[in-house]
Amino acid sequence: MATEKFKALVHFMVHECQDNPSKLGAIRLNKSLWYTDVAAFRASGASITSEAYVKRKMGPVPFHILATIEELKAEGKLHVREPSGKYDSRKFVSLEEPDQAKLSEDEKELARTVLSAVLGYTANAISEMTHDIIWSAADDGEEIPLYATLVSERGPITEEVRAWARGLIKVEEAA
Repeated sequence: MATEKFKALVHFMVHECQDNPSKLGAIRLNKSLWYTDVAAFRASGASITSEAYVKRKMGPVPFHILATIEELKAEGKLHVREPSGKYDSRKFVSLEEPDQAKLSEDEKELARTVLSAVLGYTANAISEMTHDIIWSAADDGEEIPLYATLVSERGPITEEVRAWARGLIKVEEAA
């Protein structure tokens, strides 16, 4: 079961695109949620939503996203326009104001900033951006822990790094 905070963030992001729902399809929504939780985790050590993310073909996806969308639909808060053609995407329309009391002003501002950045890319481009070393290391359907994003980039292999690694080998060999 998704947290109320996750549900609030999903509704908030959809509502933020109320002026043009075609901007926010499923891929961009999923990536906006991912990047918002990653940014919050990197800044504070905790995500906004406590949601788990899993590897899917198009990048990390919130584990409870489909159930959350269905719940928001059942509550009359969201309408979903299903794709009408091969290259169309699922679109979301907010039917009422989201419950913003569940999100702090800082969380809403972070979500707006991430959403604005994500909407600047095509769905395919933003999906490709999430196909990083962490995503590649996971199996399809496997959870991608947010703490893995803290070490997601390889650094240069310098002589200092090689010396450090040789020191580890000597220590292990001596044991």
